[in-house]
Amino acid sequence: MNKKRSIINIIRNKYINASIKTAHLFDAIKDRKICGCSLVKYVPSLYRETMGATGSEATCYWALEKIFGDSSFGPDDSFIDVGCGKGRVLAYMQSKGYPCRLTGIELNKDVAAYAQQWASRYENMTVLNGNAFELDYNDYSVLFMGRPFETETFYKFIDQLEEKLKHGIRLFYWWDTQSGDHLEDRKGWTMIRRGFAFKSHGLYMYHRPQRYTLWEYSPYEE
Repeated sequence: MNKKRSIINIIRNKYINASIKTAHLFDAIKDRKICGCSLVKYVPSLYRETMGATGSEATCYWALEKIFGDSSFGPDDSFIDVGCGKGRVLAYMQSKGYPCRLTGIELNKDVAAYAQQWASRYENMTVLNGNAFELDYNDYSVLFMGRPFETETFYKFIDQLEEKLKHGIRLFYWWDTQSGDHLEDRKGWTMIRRGFAFKSHGLYMYHRPQRYTLWEYSPYEE
């Protein structure tokens, strides 16, 4: 029985790995259509130990469909991806034709330059190279975070965000299992929805389910 179970697990793992490769192939094809280049390759962090920043890993387009769901964005919205990497989230937003302004900020200068090169073809898109802690988020109404920080750094970012924001925002937090619960029962934060991305179109995107949450924050909530 143990041998049979072991064989089943080996076959399942091979299928999952093959599925993930197929999903990445689909992503690369869509990248080239939107950006003219691939955004698939993972780039490890140069600043994990010194600044608590994670590496650059592009989110699957199918996962982004689940994360954003039926959310709407208007011309008065200003969207920023905090820790945008090579810009997959920006590419997705552009492909959907949302009329809002799109911005990404990336700490790694080489990764930011890669994103800036393809993003320059779109007038409504800007990619910044810099420290996300130094940005004024009063210029934005929607934030996306694909776990750009280690846990303690995320806590510090939220503290600073709350201290400086003068208006409400929406926050899409992806891969939030490690630190997303920090916002629960926290003054001003309301969970709108929560879900998991794992499989789509009959294929696995990840080795295990990954959680996302949509939050709204109001600095005026009593």
